[in-house]
Amino acid sequence: MRTLTVSATAAALLLLAACSSPKTAAPTVAAPAASQAPATSAAPTSAAPTTAAAGKLTLDVVKSQIQPVFVKDPDCPKGEWVTDPANIDAKYRANVTAFGEYDCHLADGEMIPHRVAQAVYLTFQDSHTMNDYVDNELGMVPSLVDGTTVVVIGSGLKTVQTRPMLRSISQACVCGHVT
Repeated sequence: MRTLTVSATAAALLLLAACSSPKTAAPTVAAPAASQAPATSAAPTSAAPTTAAAGKLTLDVVKSQIQPVFVKDPDCPKGEWVTDPANIDAKYRANVTAFGEYDCHLADGEMIPHRVAQAVYLTFQDSHTMNDYVDNELGMVPSLVDGTTVVVIGSGLKTVQTRPMLRSISQACVCGHVT
């Protein structure tokens, strides 16, 4: 049972996730890739597409790329995929056909996630709604877009670099483009 309901947009959730640890003074906006140190676990080393998902960005592809990388981060040793789109603004929620949000926990059974929405997967009924969501809710947040599907990675985990993680997902499905 999910006891935490956040009624903010995905961008606000990502900022919350980036700032949720009182021990960390990490910036909420990732530095350009050129100025970041080489990542030890920013993206899986093998990004071979699966035959069933080649050419299509699916939640299963995203899950397969996120889980092994995120659990290596000290702020996300346990993760949970939430598929209830209640955290999406009501203006967009009716047009969401698939949703997944990866929340980070420090321990099993933790009622409130340590980091909320470190990865968000959304598929919309139409491209107009998806474009409106990306333009108005995500703004300058890097994302992976494939047709009417968008994936966003939070910038709050120390060992996960946003753009390389999105590129890894794109390579795994042989689809989409990173904004």
